[in-house]
Amino acid sequence: MSTDTPTPESEVSIESRLAAAFAAEETGVPEAAPVETAPEASEEPTAEVETEEVAEDVFEFEADDGTTVKLPAAVEKAVLRQKDYTQKTMQLAELQKAAQDRLQYAEAREQLSAAVLDDVTQLRSIESQLKQYQDADWPALYEANPGQALRFQQVMRDLEKQVSQKQQEINAKVQHVQQATQKHHQFQWEAAEKGARQMIGDISAADNAAMLRTVESLGITPQEFKSRFADPRIIAMTHKAAKWDALQGQKASAVQKASQAPPVIKPGAANPMSAQSKQELNFRKAMKSSSSSQDRARLIEQRLADRFK
Repeated sequence: MSTDTPTPESEVSIESRLAAAFAAEETGVPEAAPVETAPEASEEPTAEVETEEVAEDVFEFEADDGTTVKLPAAVEKAVLRQKDYTQKTMQLAELQKAAQDRLQYAEAREQLSAAVLDDVTQLRSIESQLKQYQDADWPALYEANPGQALRFQQVMRDLEKQVSQKQQEINAKVQHVQQATQKHHQFQWEAAEKGARQMIGDISAADNAAMLRTVESLGITPQEFKSRFADPRIIAMTHKAAKWDALQGQKASAVQKASQAPPVIKPGAANPMSAQSKQELNFRKAMKSSSSSQDRARLIEQRLADRFK
């Protein structure tokens, strides 16, 4: 044999040595003495077994982007716990965004409403002054003092311009409030939908239709629901209510079908007991109540006689 031939000990992989070392540390058993290395052909099944064992110690985790990642089974609970924490954190963040938007909208609406009310007060004052000039006796004014009448007419025209200008300002502010309200409702509803999907998962078109039927059955229009109940928790409850309504509808349909099905046994009195069955029943009762063997023998003799008549 040539001296270049590797010794059997060198054929043992580093991974196998490390595995044996860690196994010895875990069990607390001293490292065993070297044993004779098995032939190369026997190493292949061992590698397959090790691969299968490793494959069994992993779990598949679906990431947020939809990709599937294989992770060690030891971290499964930690990963799922972190995922649950992340989902709840995102839900809380969406609720905070919606709350902040509601607060900002309420403050802006309050300021705009105060400004509009102030403009309306000014408008009413100008209109009151204008009405005094409009109700004046202009022919008498021109006859008494034409120059003063001309000055009053100019004042009246200025007041008319002020009324028109103030009305335009009020209309612009009211339109701004309406646009802000519409934008606010849209933001609130989109945030509520996003939060609801985080809580209950994807919402299909069939789910939306079922939820719409549930809402309308309560006398609430879709527009009212979106403007007044834009909250992911309310949407989740409505989703559950729609599922419950669908389940109850299925039960009612099943009961109706069962009631329409032909009966297995026609209703009415039960079939009368046959004469032979009655005789058999009476015979058993008499045998049970008889107190002596002579009575039982007599009953048996009578029963046989009746059978062979």
